[in-house]
Amino acid sequence: MFKKLNAKTLIIILIVLGGIYLISTMTGNKDRSFRDVLVSIDTATVTDITISIPKENLKLTLSRTGQSQWEISGNGNTYPAQGSVVQSILAQFTKLEPKRIAGTSDAKWNSFEVSDSTGTRVMLKDDGDVLADVYVGKFSYSQPPQTGGQQNFQQQQRGTMTSYVRLAGEDNTYAVDGFLKMSYQADINAYRNKTLLSVDKNSISKIDFEYPDRKIELTKEGTQWLMNGSPADSANTAKYLNKIYRLNSSNFVDLSTQNVSDATHKVTIEGSNFTPVVLKAFPAADTNIKYVVTSSINPGAEFDGTKAKLYEKVFVEETSFLPDME
Repeated sequence: MFKKLNAKTLIIILIVLGGIYLISTMTGNKDRSFRDVLVSIDTATVTDITISIPKENLKLTLSRTGQSQWEISGNGNTYPAQGSVVQSILAQFTKLEPKRIAGTSDAKWNSFEVSDSTGTRVMLKDDGDVLADVYVGKFSYSQPPQTGGQQNFQQQQRGTMTSYVRLAGEDNTYAVDGFLKMSYQADINAYRNKTLLSVDKNSISKIDFEYPDRKIELTKEGTQWLMNGSPADSANTAKYLNKIYRLNSSNFVDLSTQNVSDATHKVTIEGSNFTPVVLKAFPAADTNIKYVVTSSINPGAEFDGTKAKLYEKVFVEETSFLPDME
């Protein structure tokens, strides 16, 4: 049969096949007819992150102050920022990949919450040069498919989290994986450094308590803890260390809160591989707060001593280091 095909016929067949291939490549894979990556940046070059939340008429700026140190500014105030919060934001832009195009015009910007008035605008800069400019919109969650059988109970798939984003200056709205908007709160305190103490508890070797009427000295000799020179109860001492060695609070006090005196209570934690940390308690005029608590490693931050029993966790009595009474 092939012998009967002349050169002209073969050329026509090749042209037809080529046309079919060209059409298939142009129209046959519509699901991926868009960019594979929306944003991909080296986060080490980011010096500033601007977050604009129009619904709250709020603009916040995260600025790098050191290799891993940041500060948050907004409403005329500036505070040290929580490193983990900044890293969570930066991680979104190392490689932001779309799953699909959700919209191709501004007609549905508002429904996806990616318009100028509804979207959270996040701009990353390197000393003034814009690296990324993205509107982060609403979030949706899809339940995983249900599978029968008890043996499949532990094999249930997780649900799908989807966020909608738009690049500034573009019409397309994209669906991407994850709950991006969770990283952008309308409260400046959500970005602040919440740490009062963060050390290896095994490296703590001495804790001094200074109260208005007495002092308590807790020292470690070998594996034994001593309170004012006498053996302390090891179990109760361990309970105290477990409460304070990773001490955080998100209960910042309002700037209008007034202290009625200088610090009346002070705890100094010392040990190897870290600079001594001083925690102080100031009596507050607000009787609902009672005490304002501060930490030397988080200057400028003042915490409500009543909420989450922060004051009670830190400034304990001698009985905390004695055996429990039967």
